[in-house]
Amino acid sequence: MFMKKVLPILFALILMSGCSNSAQLDQIKIDTYKSMYTDILNASDFKTSSQYFSIEASLTDLGDSSYRYDVIIDEAKVAMYDVDILVIQDNGSLVISDKMMPSIGIFEDVTYYMIPYQVNTLAHYVKGIALNGISENLPVRLKVLVKWKDDLNKPYIEYFDFNLVLESTTT
Repeated sequence: MFMKKVLPILFALILMSGCSNSAQLDQIKIDTYKSMYTDILNASDFKTSSQYFSIEASLTDLGDSSYRYDVIIDEAKVAMYDVDILVIQDNGSLVISDKMMPSIGIFEDVTYYMIPYQVNTLAHYVKGIALNGISENLPVRLKVLVKWKDDLNKPYIEYFDFNLVLESTTT
């Protein structure tokens, strides 16, 4: 009789603790996003290339007064573990921004790896990562944070700055 009363109570407590853990994990992800966003806004050591991987940014006219930007990170030259990337468009302020910026490794429940000559998408070992977004204005200014760890768990962070304009075409 005792077990019939205790088991439902224990089950309810376990369910409630699971919900609070999920909310805590979501808050940690949001805090990580905000922290990375603030890091980009406060950074001063921006680059346009890396010795550790290839990075490029491009802009495409969508034909409806909007433009798609793409940021591609690939060709890792070193083993990169726990890869997180955030792209900020047009120096947007975190406080007034109601638009989520393109990111990977922050909100997903998986970890991404970029290791030279190793690709296994089921295990999240990727050759490269592409992030994109839409802008209504030209030129498009992108700031990118790429964060990872090496095989000794040493953290690395690099910041990139791209000012994108449409290439003119002549026919």
